[in-house]
Amino acid sequence: LEKATPEACCQRELQSREGKIVNKEACLTGAEEFQNRQGCYSVILNSFETYVYLAGALAIGVLAIELFAMIFAMCLFRGIQ
Repeated sequence: LEKATPEACCQRELQSREGKIVNKEACLTGAEEFQNRQGCYSVILNSFETYVYLAGALAIGVLAIELFAMIFAMCLFRGIQ
């Protein structure tokens, strides 16, 4: 019995507006180079993994700016008194 591949597992063209399937016949017959073998969760996790360090660096940068602004505001307040 031949193992059928669902159409949802076939690779699609990333740049096209409609997201056309690259090679539907080859995909459905079992050619692995035209199939998506990773699940949605792992693909999303891998794409976010590249931005985790950027988000952390931005958070640390904003934290440092806020800390300096608070110190500057306290120095101004002490200067008024």
